[in-house]
Amino acid sequence: MTFDSTSPRGRVLVVLACAFEPAEMDRLVRSASGSSLIDVDFAELAPGGSVAEAVNAATTGGDIDAVAVVTAPGEFVRLELERALVLVSSEGGPVAVYGDTFVGHDGVLLQRPQPDPERLRCQYYFGPVVVWSARALAGIGGFRTDVPGAEAHEAALRAGRERLEIVNLRGGLFRTGSDAILLDDVALESVRRVLEEDLAATGGGVVLEVSADGVHRTRRLVVGEPLVSIVIPTRGIWSGTRDGKPHGFVVEAVRSIVERSTYRNFELVIVIDHVAEPAVVDELRALAGDRLVLVDWNAPFNFSSKVNLGAVHARGEYLLLLNDDVEVISPDWLEAMLSLAQLDGAGMVGAMLYYEDDTIQHAGHAYYNGDASHIGLDVPRGEAGPLGGFRVEREVAGVTAACALMPTAVYHEVGGLSDLLPGAFNDVDLCMKTTWLGHRIYWTPRAELYHFESRTRDASVRAFEVEVAWGRWGFRMHQPEFWPYPLDRQPS
Repeated sequence: MTFDSTSPRGRVLVVLACAFEPAEMDRLVRSASGSSLIDVDFAELAPGGSVAEAVNAATTGGDIDAVAVVTAPGEFVRLELERALVLVSSEGGPVAVYGDTFVGHDGVLLQRPQPDPERLRCQYYFGPVVVWSARALAGIGGFRTDVPGAEAHEAALRAGRERLEIVNLRGGLFRTGSDAILLDDVALESVRRVLEEDLAATGGGVVLEVSADGVHRTRRLVVGEPLVSIVIPTRGIWSGTRDGKPHGFVVEAVRSIVERSTYRNFELVIVIDHVAEPAVVDELRALAGDRLVLVDWNAPFNFSSKVNLGAVHARGEYLLLLNDDVEVISPDWLEAMLSLAQLDGAGMVGAMLYYEDDTIQHAGHAYYNGDASHIGLDVPRGEAGPLGGFRVEREVAGVTAACALMPTAVYHEVGGLSDLLPGAFNDVDLCMKTTWLGHRIYWTPRAELYHFESRTRDASVRAFEVEVAWGRWGFRMHQPEFWPYPLDRQPS
């Protein structure tokens, strides 16, 4: 069904899942009135009333096209409400639609990312209004009555498992005074149950914590114990002294991997310059033992070529690209990345990287208005980020090759890193190739490392590298659906 001035008017039932003061109710009604396309009815719940029962009654009645569930006082943006109805009422349309929110007296637009099943398992981020197709929702059994406070979250996860589409309007659908979430004990218990059921149905995992602010911690579980080949290109030299002793970044990187990692089935494929210092090589052998695979490099610096050579010598089912100037923080970093890399369709997984001053260096790549940058750059460690984005596992447009895990088969399928990009933007190119072939890229905050960026190589960007990367992928250098925030003013 589509709507225009000659079509029958569509019908929307607004189910109020929160309390409204009389003045608030008046503003809500007026904001939805006066449309030439839709008729809007309202259902207020009696004390102790069930959101699920109200929604299900509407979806099975046959005369309602859409149900809008409202969880915070506010006002509709009528044009966007009309758009939502058109979408969910269309033949083959989505099961649900959500949008951005104008928040506070100043009406600051809070933008929301695209539908993301992994993020949805950590956070119901759709906002205070979701418009559901009455027909499609009824087709999957409606809202469950046994998960009070988490009915919509459960239905969204269930729709995802059944591969039904949920759409982000990418426009301001609602105005509200606050977007804060405060889940009560009953809702938290429902959320825990919903997340446990969904994880069990999608490959397994555990719920570590449910939080009243709506940002929860879940953990995927590694299936089996596949070998991970950690490929580290390095010059293999001492970089100075620490506490009166020689210090080498690659030595400390390997030490942190060997001594701190709880996942033990890995090998270290170190592509090392032929002029490496013998004492560094001896230290690497002492630390890594029979895990160590040394690959000699006797050519001018080319990060991409060195990694590709290491990949040829790797035996693992998974390939971890790792800079030599990193140090592991979280012991279960490999499990966190590997469990996501094992998901169907996964092509790459990235980590949370910090500078040595404990500010964020990398929380994923953002491609915005023709530019490429790191999400979270220079934000203090521990900040939640916009919509809690630094606390949740999520799909991203790309990740840095300073720490990136890939199925080895995917790495070879996309052709590895480009030799035409010896220093800069080789990871952007790798990510673009990976998603172009239909693979997904994930980022996890549970894999934390320090990155002493470019301490062991020249970090300058050469003009030809810009020309190569943007010549190939300039037409894709705007992907706000993953991170809808301008890079020069990322909200905290």
